[in-house]
Amino acid sequence: MNQGCCPISQSPFEHLTWPDHYAVGLVLDGVAIPDLGKQIYQWAGDQPISAECLYAATRWEVVSDLSPWLVWLSGPEDPVLEGFLEQGPMQEHGYLLVSATDRTTFSRWMRSHLQVEMAPGCEELMRIAHPALARSVIGSNLTCSPTGIVDRLIVPDRIRGQWYVVETPAVRSCIAADQAEKEIVLPELRKAFKAFNRRKDALHIWNSLEEPVRKQLGGPQLRDAYPLLRKTLDEALGNECNSLREAMQFLFASLPSRAGGSAANEPAFPMDRG
Repeated sequence: MNQGCCPISQSPFEHLTWPDHYAVGLVLDGVAIPDLGKQIYQWAGDQPISAECLYAATRWEVVSDLSPWLVWLSGPEDPVLEGFLEQGPMQEHGYLLVSATDRTTFSRWMRSHLQVEMAPGCEELMRIAHPALARSVIGSNLTCSPTGIVDRLIVPDRIRGQWYVVETPAVRSCIAADQAEKEIVLPELRKAFKAFNRRKDALHIWNSLEEPVRKQLGGPQLRDAYPLLRKTLDEALGNECNSLREAMQFLFASLPSRAGGSAANEPAFPMDRG
């Protein structure tokens, strides 16, 4: 199941029953939230919390400033959850997950999703704390992990403006383990990473657009403008636009013909990745 729950301006637990016999964790994105560990404890105030920096005690500890964190929640009024709900869902800074397993087993399972072997002996960090990537990788079990660890994800979708409940597969989609099986999985992972990066670039461009341009794309609401924005970005990449600046220039060049008028001026600040 992968269905909308409620607007991301609301707590999902205004519409969903808190799962009393399950553990509920909040996964937070250290790439998106500066000083995440400090922020978590500020949200908690004087309340006791159970929180883990997932890069701690791993070989990635040297970059712990960017680490995802896992916070186990005490209930729908948990102060960390309330702090996150103020802005986090709208910015896709994290997501919720529900698990019937013990916390130690789950933490071990979550750490197994910090990196992925893209080629024999070549591992890359995976931004598993971002809800859009978790929705595809965990929600579809693209890593062929043991099932039964995560019962469901509750993820914010900024584009749709909705919380989504994603039930994970009940059976293992592949047997995993040897290299041949990894080669079967890798194309699906690569496809998920490519889609995630395209989505991220589209949102980066959207954040830079003024309202007249957003309206030309079908806005001003993101959910209405996104299909044309994404289509134009795909066309830009197909025309060998290799940077966000070039993609932006392609977008502004294409808008007059699409809209039958004159496009707004291109933003003056640089859009290249640095």
